[in-house]
Amino acid sequence: MPQDNNQSLKPAKDGAIMLLPGEKFFVRRVPLDPAGDAASQAGLALEGLSPFPAGQLFHGFRTDTARSCALVFAAYRRNFTPEETATWNGAAAVLPEFAVWLAVGSVPAAGLWVREHAGRVEVVAWDGRSELPAAIVVRPAAGVERDALIVETRQKAGLAAGAPVKIFSAAVEAAREKRELVVRLAGGGIEARFDTAALGQADVRDKVLLTERRRTLRRDTLLWRGFAAAVGGLAACVLLELGLLATHGWLRVQQGAVDAQKPMVARIDLAQSLARRLEQFSAQRLLPFEMLAAVYEKRPNSVQFTRVSTNGLWRMDIEAQTDNAADLRDFEAGVRKLATIEHVELRDPRTREGLTTFLLEVTFKPGTLKPGGGA
Repeated sequence: MPQDNNQSLKPAKDGAIMLLPGEKFFVRRVPLDPAGDAASQAGLALEGLSPFPAGQLFHGFRTDTARSCALVFAAYRRNFTPEETATWNGAAAVLPEFAVWLAVGSVPAAGLWVREHAGRVEVVAWDGRSELPAAIVVRPAAGVERDALIVETRQKAGLAAGAPVKIFSAAVEAAREKRELVVRLAGGGIEARFDTAALGQADVRDKVLLTERRRTLRRDTLLWRGFAAAVGGLAACVLLELGLLATHGWLRVQQGAVDAQKPMVARIDLAQSLARRLEQFSAQRLLPFEMLAAVYEKRPNSVQFTRVSTNGLWRMDIEAQTDNAADLRDFEAGVRKLATIEHVELRDPRTREGLTTFLLEVTFKPGTLKPGGGA
C-alpha cells in the first residue's frame, strides 16, 4: 500500500501501515551483546546518543540476524504535531520510510544507494561487513545537492572515495503477507520483512502505549474468536437439530411404507418357504439300495445280515449276526470310515452258543449318496 510522503491528517485505517519521512530521524548503528536483551541495550545506546531523554523521542531499532548489532533510529517528538500523531492510533505499524533498507539475512557489498523520490534524497551506506546500513542520511531535495549528500554519507560510513553508487527512484510500499509486514520498493527488487517481534522493536510509537494496545488487541481478538466460536456452535446445534427432525420425519415415512408392505412380505416369505420345502422333497428321496451297497462293501465274510430297514431318508438299521466276534468291531470301524457316513452306533451285541447278534444304526450325510450307488 503506497504511502504519501507528506503527512496526511486523516486517521489511519485499522490495520494500515504508516511510513514517516526519513529526514525527521537520526540513525546510528550500535554494537550489541548477543547474550543480552536487545531492547535494553538499544535503549541505553539511544540515551548515550541523543541529547533528549527517551521519553521525548519516537524511536525503534532493527537487529541483524546474529543480534551482534542494531540500527537505532529516533525522532524528537516535537518534529510531529499532535494532529499528526493522532492519526497513528489505528495503524498496525508506524515506521520510518527508510525501513525498506533494513532487510536482514545477507550482507550487501560496500557502496552507496541513493533514492530520489517525492522531493527527498535518501542515501544509504553499506560497509560490506554487516547486514544493516553503516549510515542513512535523508534530506529534502530542495536544500541539498545530491553529490554533496553522497560525500557526507560516505564519510560518516568511512567508505573509500571510489565506493560504487546505485540510484533508485521508486516509491516505498508496505503490505501484510501472512504473519509478516513487508516494506518494499515499488516494482520489487528491494524489500525488508518484519515478523511480529521485529515489528514491535521497529515501531516508533510510545512503547508503553504500544504494549498496552497490543494487549488490548490480543484480548479483543480472543474475545471475538470466543464469541464467533460460540455463535458457530449454536448455529451447528440448530442445524443438527433441524437435521435430526428432518431425519426423524423421513424415518417415520419410511417406517410407514415398511409397515404397509409387511403383509405382502409375509405372504412372499411363506410362498418361498413352501417352494423350498417342495424343492427339497423333489430333490431328496430314499435310496435304500445305495445305502445297503455302501455298507455291504465293508461287511466281513462272517457277518450275515438278518434284517435291514430304513428310518427316514438318511438312516439305515441293520440287524446281523456273526460267528466271529472280532469281525464285529472290524465291521463297525470300516463303516465309520466311509466318507458318506455321518454317524454309526453299535447296539445290543449278544453272544450265545458261539453266535453273536447285534444292531448297527448307520446315519448317512444328506446329499452324499447318488442314485445308482455313486457318492
